[in-house]
Amino acid sequence: MNHSLPQLPEYDPHPDLWVRIDADLARNADSSVESFGRLVHDLPTYEPKADIWATIEQELDKPTLRPIWSKPQTHWLWTGLTAAAAIVLVGIWLYLNPKTDEQIRVEYAVEQATQPNPDPAPSIEPTGQSPADKRAEEFINRQCDDYQALCQRPEVHELRNQLAELETEQQRIVHERQVFGDDPVFVRAQVKVENQRAEVLKELITLLRS
Repeated sequence: MNHSLPQLPEYDPHPDLWVRIDADLARNADSSVESFGRLVHDLPTYEPKADIWATIEQELDKPTLRPIWSKPQTHWLWTGLTAAAAIVLVGIWLYLNPKTDEQIRVEYAVEQATQPNPDPAPSIEPTGQSPADKRAEEFINRQCDDYQALCQRPEVHELRNQLAELETEQQRIVHERQVFGDDPVFVRAQVKVENQRAEVLKELITLLRS
């Protein structure tokens, strides 16, 4: 296309071309004005009612009643009331919460104290030894006094040390039962120590009689 443009023939418009264009525009304008005038002339005439202006003046003179609480004000009012109610509820909760916790703790403590023991342990005398244990210890002490070489045997010495440790453990459990009461844990521990002590006494007496 760039190569074709220089080959186009030159053209000069007619000298009165712009004059004719202006004349055509003027004629069109005059024609439009005349057409608009005819349309206006052809419009039907309308006469308002005689009392129309009086009615309009009465409407203008009437006071305009607007609601005091408009929608934006109502929205902010409800927002403020909701926030105030939330603050009041939080204050009441903070005021009553410590009392509620205290009441729960008291009820829990009472429940723990009054709850029946589901697995009662057998009652054991917290202090003192049975007559059989006393007789067994008297026999061991008498044998060691009469036969010192017998008590110097390693197995006898080891059993006597175990017996002393069990007696110390038994005294500790008895003391804890006196302080904390007959807790099932302490009762079962004392039963276990009593059984071990009986086994050691039995083995020790057997060795001293052999």
